[in-house]
Amino acid sequence: MFKYKLGSINLVVAILIKDYFLILMNYYIRNYNQDFGGYTMKIRKPCYSLCLALLAGIILCSSTIAQPTSLTKDGMLYYTSLWKGERFPDGRPKVSDDIIRRMRYVSVTEAWQTLNGLSDAEGQGPTSFGEFRRPTYSNQYYGGFKMMRDNIVICGRASTIHFLPYRPDLNGLVQQQGTKDGRGRGQYTWGIDQLQKGDVYVADVCEGLLDASHVGDNLGTTIWTKTGNGAVIRGTLRDLYGNLGVNPDWNVMVRDFRPQANSSNLVIGINCPIQVGYVTVMPGDVVLGTLEGVVFIPPQLALQVVETSEKTRMQDVFAHDGVKQGKFTAQQADGGYTPEMNQEFTKWLLDNADTMGKFFEDPKAAPSPEFIRAYAKERQSMKPPQR
Repeated sequence: MFKYKLGSINLVVAILIKDYFLILMNYYIRNYNQDFGGYTMKIRKPCYSLCLALLAGIILCSSTIAQPTSLTKDGMLYYTSLWKGERFPDGRPKVSDDIIRRMRYVSVTEAWQTLNGLSDAEGQGPTSFGEFRRPTYSNQYYGGFKMMRDNIVICGRASTIHFLPYRPDLNGLVQQQGTKDGRGRGQYTWGIDQLQKGDVYVADVCEGLLDASHVGDNLGTTIWTKTGNGAVIRGTLRDLYGNLGVNPDWNVMVRDFRPQANSSNLVIGINCPIQVGYVTVMPGDVVLGTLEGVVFIPPQLALQVVETSEKTRMQDVFAHDGVKQGKFTAQQADGGYTPEMNQEFTKWLLDNADTMGKFFEDPKAAPSPEFIRAYAKERQSMKPPQR
């Protein structure tokens, strides 16, 4: 559950229970004083103990209040329960470094096509739309960003932060709670302070509607130093040239660039569900950002996206080569494989399993020999083989 729900509901319930038992305790003391005389102290002690336990519960409940929409560890585990792999101490899904490395060579188009073809049934999620209308993961892509460097892919695990427009009364309470939690005065640093190596910092800054910039070159340096990765900011960036000097691999996707500093918003949640355009982003999603836009991939689907892309990548290399040699028509190259082409492609996979890197501009984009052989075996088991 969300912390604001847990905190407020538990606090109200605890107060009601406390009031009820205080009344009950006083009733028992008054009655037992009259009826049992010398046994009064024996009755009082359990009642006071019960009251103290309830008060301790109230303190415990109230201590769970932090940023209203931040997820507790239990909430994180519940709302990301389809992920069965490794996690960070706070419960955030931790997709493996190997999958992240391979994801860097996936195109945004390939990732979106895979997700768009997955229904809730295939993704293991429940549906409220009935048996014959299953929505897909088609809302995981958003474009309209400017990239600081258009040749640097941003890929990693999402660490999210949610900003709202500034409101004095709410801001005061958020700041007060942050002080209790040991945070500094600058709310805009709170999400950055807890970044991990490999994270992508994903910020919803008032849905990008305000021009005051969240990150300049000081925070840009901090994000890069802590993560070795980039950021996706649904908002604006300042100190563009300062950020360009942080590191040649430091990259940011933003709505736009603005000189104004950040002063007109407040932090309402850290590592919570946020909105980027029309995408719901969860902490631990795999972020894939390129010049095409950004895709947020649910962690439980990341391996499927990677493997589908790697198969498609090799099919494309094979088809492009056939077109250049005049062997394949446009229709054949675009998926209309004949039985003979299917057999030729499978043989091509086996013949080049150990040297696939020579077909790619970046040899690291080639799948592993083990994956290639497994894919060829999978194709051989098809009757008849299909692309």
